[in-house]
Amino acid sequence: MLSKFFLLCLCALHTFSLMQQSQGEKIYFRNPSFEDPRVTATSACPEGWTSSPGSTPDIQPGAWGVVCTPHDGKSCVGLVTREDGTREDISQALSERLKKGNCYTFNLYLAHAERYVGYNQSVRLRVWGGSSKGAKEELLDVTPMISHTDWRNYKLHFTTAQDVSYITFEAYYAPGITFKYKGNLLLDLCSPIEKCDRA
Repeated sequence: MLSKFFLLCLCALHTFSLMQQSQGEKIYFRNPSFEDPRVTATSACPEGWTSSPGSTPDIQPGAWGVVCTPHDGKSCVGLVTREDGTREDISQALSERLKKGNCYTFNLYLAHAERYVGYNQSVRLRVWGGSSKGAKEELLDVTPMISHTDWRNYKLHFTTAQDVSYITFEAYYAPGITFKYKGNLLLDLCSPIEKCDRA
């Protein structure tokens, strides 16, 4: 009887240990739903996020006349592309490095603003990894074109070719386009990054 109880305790401890390890493998974004005390602000990053010089996003809704309801909380982020080839981005230092050769996955919500002060065309999201602030050293994943005005959940899935300390989200033009144009997308609620099995 005592040995059965001992075995049950060992099994319970092992299961708890596996659960703890599994939880520990998640890498959480700081401020994953892009909340900010300002709620609305042009050319501004929400708390916990940064951007490249001249590429500052907007805290939405309300900036540049954008009308939308955030998927989560009171605010989201808008990124635009321009006719001169420049694009807006937003990045963050990860709390733990993504290791070279590992498979990772996370989800986020994306939408398109029908009107964004003339930056009204559809674009897609590129996700970059880097070793320093704002570095776009490795293209991790690219979404399809975001032309829907409702929020939809997208799953990003990638294997890193190098260690990654920073992650950057960048608005980018349609594939195969030979000219640059004014476009936008909206981002909200990033899930934690988790390890996954390689495809």
